Amino acid sequence: MPPTQILIVEDERIIAAELTQRVARLGYTVVATASSGVEAIERACALGPDLVLMDIGLPGGMDGLEAAARIWEKCKIPVIYVTAYADAETLAQAQTPAPVLAIRKPFDAHQLQSTLAQALSTPPPEQAR
Repeated sequence: MPPTQILIVEDERIIAAELTQRVARLGYTVVATASSGVEAIERACALGPDLVLMDIGLPGGMDGLEAAARIWEKCKIPVIYVTAYADAETLAQAQTPAPVLAIRKPFDAHQLQSTLAQALSTPPPEQAR
């Protein structure tokens, strides 16, 4: 079975590089990175990863919550939010299917591993691809 493919959406290059390295060390394949909501939607739908790690605070007119909702609507790809703002009120705005999972910045290897495992072991919603 091929390794799980993950798209990383993060506008800070250093964090994107660190996240890419950590995800790869856990045995997953990072198919691409994106730094904006529009780019994230384009890459997610073109590449069809198994999962997206999405920063909520993205530059431009579309934040990570909106980009994740559009990725789910168009491509049915689940999203884990990566953010410094993972409070209940912010995550309540998410329009992606339950469970809404988040990794708080700064993240550690254990938190990343357990959240990825949880997301990948959760049965997909009825509308999943």
